[in-house]
Amino acid sequence: SRTELSPEIVREFRVVNNGLSAEFGGAAGGSINVVTKSGSNTFHGDDFIFVRNGIFDAKEPFETEANEHVEPQVNRYRLGSSLGGPLRKDRTFFYEAIEQESEREEGISRIQPAVVSVINNLLHAGAWPGNGTQHITDGTFPEASSETEASGKLDHHFSDRHSLMLRYAYTNNRISGDAFNTGAFSDASARGNAFTKDQGLAGSLASVASARTVNDLRFQFATRRITLRTDDETGPGIDISGLVSFGRPYQGNSRRRENHEEVSDSVARLRGAHLIKAGLTASHVSLVASTPDGFGGVYVFPSLAAFRSGQPDSFRQAFGSPATRLGVTSYGFFVQDHWSARRRLAVDLGARYDFERLPAGFNQDTNDISPRLGLAFSPSTAWVLRAGFGIFYDRYALASLNRAVEKDGVNAFEAVAEGDAAANIFKQAEGGSLQTPVPLIGRSIFRVDRPLATSYSAQTSFGVEHLLAPDLSISANYLYVRGVKLPRTRNINLLEPVALTAENAAALGIADFSAQQIGREVFGPGRLDPDFNDIDELEGSSSSTYHGLSIALNRRLSHEVEFSAAYTLSRTMDDASDFDEQPQDPYDLIDERGLSRNHQAHRFVFSGTFDLPFGEEEDAAHTASRGSRTRMLDGLFGHVEMAP
Repeated sequence: SRTELSPEIVREFRVVNNGLSAEFGGAAGGSINVVTKSGSNTFHGDDFIFVRNGIFDAKEPFETEANEHVEPQVNRYRLGSSLGGPLRKDRTFFYEAIEQESEREEGISRIQPAVVSVINNLLHAGAWPGNGTQHITDGTFPEASSETEASGKLDHHFSDRHSLMLRYAYTNNRISGDAFNTGAFSDASARGNAFTKDQGLAGSLASVASARTVNDLRFQFATRRITLRTDDETGPGIDISGLVSFGRPYQGNSRRRENHEEVSDSVARLRGAHLIKAGLTASHVSLVASTPDGFGGVYVFPSLAAFRSGQPDSFRQAFGSPATRLGVTSYGFFVQDHWSARRRLAVDLGARYDFERLPAGFNQDTNDISPRLGLAFSPSTAWVLRAGFGIFYDRYALASLNRAVEKDGVNAFEAVAEGDAAANIFKQAEGGSLQTPVPLIGRSIFRVDRPLATSYSAQTSFGVEHLLAPDLSISANYLYVRGVKLPRTRNINLLEPVALTAENAAALGIADFSAQQIGREVFGPGRLDPDFNDIDELEGSSSSTYHGLSIALNRRLSHEVEFSAAYTLSRTMDDASDFDEQPQDPYDLIDERGLSRNHQAHRFVFSGTFDLPFGEEEDAAHTASRGSRTRMLDGLFGHVEMAP
């Protein structure tokens, strides 16, 4: 389920980031389990409100001459309520929570006023009447977001042996004015709105078959609806490198409908020193989508002068049908043995098998077996040593498969033109989009590597924990993760690059070059398959490594005070951080190796809970991180993130 839960209904988070249990699968990274609150025989509720007014905001730090006196206003409020209690004493309980957050602010455009003036003069003079955007702006523009989270939980005890849990969750997220992660040089016309609605129903039936056997049956049904709308729905998009982007962006105006169904069953049995658990799971995710990315066309210009003269470097537009319908079905089976070998030694040994049935035409990987091993040893009452190893198989994101289904060259494709061909299209279309493909321009398609295998990670962990005092402990943990067969996109239709010389420049389609460019490797206009321009293939050729050392100090609740402080030093390396990343040179993937986009070298977290003298409980959490960018301090008390 994609639904978000209000913190008011969350009892605790459990992070599973090692190979201790074969029960967890379907993700190559760590798993996060959320335990929700349940009602009791006593009614209990909470109400809260958080208000932030823009008058307390600082001046914009990255000011320009156009906005040096601008102080963008950010107004936010967040309010919520929760209530839990009995419907039938000792038998049926409920717990519900609802939360609403709204934010209104002003975004600032970094487009230089001189650039705005030149472009508007051209557009107003009718230079390019085919363009859907005939006016751009600088300065500030309104942005807004609103999110509603509602959830309810019902617990019913049929008897001492059987209990039922049902939970419904609803999330409605709306973003206006800045929905596409646009940059600072994007005009309002290149921005847009996003609407996301999630609903999920989950349930479980726990049955005690005997004093040594417990069965747990679980299910969930969930839906997701996403609509993306651009401010300019006509197109095309205009991108003047380093100066401005306006018009319809490449992405947007899409609709997605996902349905999730899942059922799982597990049984645990205690036999002497062994707690044996086995289970199976089956899930199905279906997608019905219309994703017209690129259907409005995009022109890329190297300079403002090139836009004035109508000389784009490149042009790209998609044609065909953006509609797709696909689904994947996943199956999993696991067996786990928790063996209390001795009073101070525990061993977890297990294995898991996963299979994901992809759409027709995709490779079906059938050998995804994951061994899991965990050890815990206590040499004395004050020390605990832990170690674990496990392989975790991942699942492919539907978005990565959808592109290969949609733009396969039959349902849809992209036409790409460069140089003089792009300039001719721009002038013939009077700066607008094309209604039909241009003959003699190669088609670009997406496809999936035929032997595509399932991505997985191999995780190894070591840890030590020492009890400093009855309620105070310190721990150190090391985690190594190796990502294997990770997805990336690579253009497999390019000829191998050659060194540029004065003699071969014309044959490579390079009319103007400098002395510094001589000797550099460049790609020519030729293609391995002349029927296509680009063949962007999804393949499992990427890999990653993660090294992380965490040191934590924990105080259990005592004398109305508890806290946790943790510092993590880590390093993440990869040669592709996401499935849609293209390498600079598809023939030299080794050179892509470097710090990951997900790399975060340092992270410090402190959280605590304490009672105020008049009996009200206060919760404070402070987070400091280095390597990620945050926008603001969210409050004097509560959750804070800071980064240099």
